[in-house]
Amino acid sequence: MRVIAGRFKSRRLKFLKKGPTRSTKDRVKETLFNMLPPLGEKKRALDLFAGSGALGIEAISRGVVHCDFIEIDDDAFAMLEENVASLGIENECHVIDAAAEDAIHALPEPYDFIILDPPYGEGLVDWALRALQEKELMTPDALVAILSGKKETFAIPAGLVVKKTREVGVTLITILERSD
Repeated sequence: MRVIAGRFKSRRLKFLKKGPTRSTKDRVKETLFNMLPPLGEKKRALDLFAGSGALGIEAISRGVVHCDFIEIDDDAFAMLEENVASLGIENECHVIDAAAEDAIHALPEPYDFIILDPPYGEGLVDWALRALQEKELMTPDALVAILSGKKETFAIPAGLVVKKTREVGVTLITILERSD
């Protein structure tokens, strides 16, 4: 797995080959970031189900100023910390070892760009979208990138609209924006 573009372009990232987390393939990551506007104007990002951190690291590489990473799996968390250290971006992110359900209640301020790439088929997208709205963790111009199984369904809460969708293999990429 590698960083696709930006200041860390072509840098290799470590990822778990086995375990409860699913690494995001380079093709999916490239498609996702090609669907987005330039991220330089997005100052704060949240990678809620971070795994190895590949998506949040890609966002930093493309201009996001700060990213909070949330990951509960011990092996994935260790890999995430290694990736952050290997790129020297410790001052550009906060790596949190906690379940998304616990961490989301402690996050202090809203985000411009939110990445949701939870385990497929567990209903976590619905929960995450509701929790982000209840905790008011989206800025007025926030974008939310969701990676889900293409057969998976989830509700779009009031106040959010679908901006774009694209299928890549078994993955459905959905970009949401605020409508209010």
